[in-house]
Amino acid sequence: SVPPGWTHTGRVGPGHEVRLTFALRQRGTARLAQLVDAVSDPRSPQYGQHLSLEQVRDLVQPSPAALMTVLKWLQGHGVEDCRTVTTLDFLECDMPARTAEQLLPGAQFHRYVKGQRGVVRSPLPYAVPEEVAEHLDFVGGLHRFPLERRAVSRAGDKEAEWRRQDRGPAMFHLGVTPAVLRKRYNMTGGDVGLQPNNSQACAQFLEQFFHQADVAEFMQLFGGGFGHRTRVDRVVGRQGAGRAGLEASLDVEYIMSTGANVSTWVFSNAGRHESQEPFLAWLLLLSNMSSLPWVHSVSYGDDEDSLSRAYLQRVNTELMKAAARG
Repeated sequence: SVPPGWTHTGRVGPGHEVRLTFALRQRGTARLAQLVDAVSDPRSPQYGQHLSLEQVRDLVQPSPAALMTVLKWLQGHGVEDCRTVTTLDFLECDMPARTAEQLLPGAQFHRYVKGQRGVVRSPLPYAVPEEVAEHLDFVGGLHRFPLERRAVSRAGDKEAEWRRQDRGPAMFHLGVTPAVLRKRYNMTGGDVGLQPNNSQACAQFLEQFFHQADVAEFMQLFGGGFGHRTRVDRVVGRQGAGRAGLEASLDVEYIMSTGANVSTWVFSNAGRHESQEPFLAWLLLLSNMSSLPWVHSVSYGDDEDSLSRAYLQRVNTELMKAAARG
């Protein structure tokens, strides 16, 4: 179903390009779960013996017969523009809407808008041939709408409320600064990253970006009590040139304040393609990079009631793949 706030503007033309993600059925998921427990449990003799991306691939990759069945089905409909990932369990393919609707009977691609954002989705269920269905968990890019995140309140909102009630200037706390958090966690000025191989990352979605200059200014204002870095070391994906987003900026600034002096990456998943799912795109990135930060922070969620069991189980497996790698 279409979430509240999205306005239907019509069906897309038959030549409109859509991008679909085919989640191929994996093997070895039970063994993967056992390995995650073993490498994560300090009582296990396998504790800390994390897998490489190639070892994860060897464990979960679909059978050659499964991959060939799906590829033959796609090619039979003229779909040639496809990319896989290192673990061989996803295919991301571009094709005209006409082709996608023939490939997935029942699907119809329509455009929906909300504010300045537009997406292309199918409001109707799709089907795949029985011989193909046994090799797929789901097809992404049809049903799930982008995640949303709203700030609960703003200092300016509180001040305006005070003024409406004729109480004079607002008297509100500045907020939870890095010093407040570090004190809450019993961290001293010496509790900072010292090992050069320490690393951390946060993921951003939906045209939410940060600016390096904002990070430097934030640290100048709030980082005086602890050793810190003033720049993000690496951005994976594309950063927008417009105004920085409040939530994205806070994500970066606060992970760099609690995980202070630790090399930090940002995964920027804007979802610029109208039929792309940004969260799914982030999962594909994790399956395609042999070297990743050790800690990932993702402060976004979704309404589980709106998601299929197949999708939820597959996301769980993707997170296990990351956990197995440390």
